[in-house]
Amino acid sequence: MTYRLLTNLGLLLTAVLFLSVLVPNPSWALGPTTRNCPTEPAQNVPISSGLTYNGSNCVLRTVGDVDSFQFNASASATYRIALGLGPSPTADVCVALYAPGLPGSKIFSGCTVYSPPYYWYSVVANQKLTAAGLYTIVVSEPHDAVMTYALTLERLNPAPPEAVPLVLAQRVDGQVATITAQNSYTFSGNTAGEYQITATVPTDTATDVCFDVYAPDGSVPVSNACTTYAPPYYWYTAQANVTPSQIGTYVIVASTKGNDATVNYTLEVSCLLGNCSPTKCVLKDTLTYSSGALTMDFTLGTPYAVTWNAWLVSGNTLQPLWSQAQPVTEPEVTITKTHAVPQAGVVGVLSTLTTPKKGITCSSWTVANTGTP
Repeated sequence: MTYRLLTNLGLLLTAVLFLSVLVPNPSWALGPTTRNCPTEPAQNVPISSGLTYNGSNCVLRTVGDVDSFQFNASASATYRIALGLGPSPTADVCVALYAPGLPGSKIFSGCTVYSPPYYWYSVVANQKLTAAGLYTIVVSEPHDAVMTYALTLERLNPAPPEAVPLVLAQRVDGQVATITAQNSYTFSGNTAGEYQITATVPTDTATDVCFDVYAPDGSVPVSNACTTYAPPYYWYTAQANVTPSQIGTYVIVASTKGNDATVNYTLEVSCLLGNCSPTKCVLKDTLTYSSGALTMDFTLGTPYAVTWNAWLVSGNTLQPLWSQAQPVTEPEVTITKTHAVPQAGVVGVLSTLTTPKKGITCSSWTVANTGTP
């Protein structure tokens, strides 16, 4: 039975691998989303990383108006909150962040500055959260005025799920489509290399683009690298170099200078020196069988966001076990899974890690003897 299984497996494996390449990766999102506030006033509106609220319902009318937004976060995660004034402002808007629970403690507050000749049309804060739970963002105004606003939430660490993965030396087009929007990207950093990050705006634009870089541990190797439109000085390109101190996923966040405008730009990460190739993915499986249960101990590590697929092969039958999104996993981890299997002789487990553009990045094929049926 063992030889028949392995001999007949060639065409079957080919079909399985071809099918795996076609599986889309749901974690590769298309970037940030803009929505109008669902009601006026907005109360306890769900907000998530990469989401901007900006529209006719995002409005304050009196000093007593309060709009609120909520998001769930894990402990030690870092988030950026950006609040900006809508068109034709006459006064200020303010933002505050409250920790989970009632009464929740205020952990940040700040306001825009509309006080001619001083103008700060946005307020931005990065906050490392110490507790897991439901956080509340409150938007208010200090004076009676009809004021529209935009509010964006972006997770900086761990890497946000909507971030766009970058490939070395492949330029991508980007757009900050609304005020306060934060566009996130990721690349796999190797301590053996030095990386150059380049952001460029068209020469006919008067808006600057800026970017920050966040390491896997939450540190910030690059802060506020910006193009410069300040006649008579024009720098349409911003560059910064990063030498990773640790292997893992690095996050780039692009926005406009002042977070009060929109802009088109291009972004590229290149290898400047050394070995910048991402660490290779690892997928190994050890199978054991006892009392009707097949135990699968996987060693799993991937520098890319992938889809993890697995199948159970027995005789001429193929049974899907799972297909699930697997985020960047560096360093590698051990994952144990079990599956009920009756005595069926020799069975095999085929598993793959797959991306939409790179196809199968690594795979594993392991067999175990469950005993005579």
